[in-house]
Amino acid sequence: MGKQGSINNRILLGAGVLLALAGTAYYGLHWRPAQIQAEAVAANRQGDELRAQGQVEAAEPHYRRAVAIKPDFAQAWANQGTVQAALQRYAEARGAYETALRLQPDLFEARIGLAVTLDGLGEFLAAESNYKQALQLRPDFAEIHYNLAYMYQQQGLYTEAASSYQQAVRIRPDFLPALANLGLVQDLRHDPGEAIRTYTRALEVNPDEGPIHVRLGASHMKLSDHEAAREAYRRALELGVERAQVYHDLGIISEKDGKLEAARSYFHQALLRDPDHAESYHRLGAVTEALGQLEQALAFYEEATKRDPEHTGAHYSQAQLHLQAGRTEEGQRLMKVFSSLKEYEGRLQGRRRAVQQDPRDPQAALALAQLHLEFGRVARASDVLQRLLRMAPDFAPAQEKMQEIETFKARPVAPE
Repeated sequence: MGKQGSINNRILLGAGVLLALAGTAYYGLHWRPAQIQAEAVAANRQGDELRAQGQVEAAEPHYRRAVAIKPDFAQAWANQGTVQAALQRYAEARGAYETALRLQPDLFEARIGLAVTLDGLGEFLAAESNYKQALQLRPDFAEIHYNLAYMYQQQGLYTEAASSYQQAVRIRPDFLPALANLGLVQDLRHDPGEAIRTYTRALEVNPDEGPIHVRLGASHMKLSDHEAAREAYRRALELGVERAQVYHDLGIISEKDGKLEAARSYFHQALLRDPDHAESYHRLGAVTEALGQLEQALAFYEEATKRDPEHTGAHYSQAQLHLQAGRTEEGQRLMKVFSSLKEYEGRLQGRRRAVQQDPRDPQAALALAQLHLEFGRVARASDVLQRLLRMAPDFAPAQEKMQEIETFKARPVAPE
């Protein structure tokens, strides 16, 4: 009897233990998700606090911990992507953002972060698509329009860039970088008059923005409004913006006014700021030649072609001085170089115009690349093809031409 009771007690005790364990498990089902949420949120918050203090690298382990605790924490995945993108680890950032968007397709931070990341990876079409999706989420976010515009600008899509910059300044009329770049793309579209109006508007926002005065001066130069250009450049110098272009253009203005010594001084100033500014050497040579110092002028022309072997004008000027001095063989050699460069420039102008008219036309870009190759400009052809393939990655003729270039580059150099 005692034995049987003992057995029954054990069974009851065992049942009691099972009930106790079951109760613990039951309450755990409610308590653990809440704890997970709290710990993940705390880790994410720590990352946010460090990132707000500029400690980007230090923030990353906290975001990693947040998603390790709670793998479906979309915001933490997006924050991790933002840190990785800031550190230019774009491939990792892409994975984090894509995970965040799988979990929450309308998460704005992940969508715009993915757009910026894809832009950084050079994946133009995917970046463009994600920027547009981000705009669907927040159509009045001026910075998205700005980023999209800047990407278009980098790809030579100036009309589309101008449209997006205009959207940015419509939303934020005092958005100075958007105004500055809008003026630039208007200038690149060969509309300096419109660029001047935009730069003037930008200077109403900040009259002391020196680089915009420089751009304003350059646009006035294109319209041969030298007095307005001089005024803009002088204001830039007052604001401490001493660029080679400023002194170079002031030299051109002085040269046209017949003030040759002043012009020569300005060109020297330009070369102090940029010793490789080939056109300043060329103009310095022209002024020196006008002052009757022919051998010194020749030395300046030679410096121009040393900095830029394709400087057409400097080759012509050198050739003429050699011919005048009776150095016929050298003069004729340089004239042949000049003629070849002139032919290249002439044909290039038409191909570039075709690309500018329709930058998304793959045939126009391919024709431009082929012209570069015809004249041995392999690096330029490669740049054109790379840009083309970012916009039309499946365009087989460009892929084939790019492969030819890569094969050519890979060939071993024959010993001399």
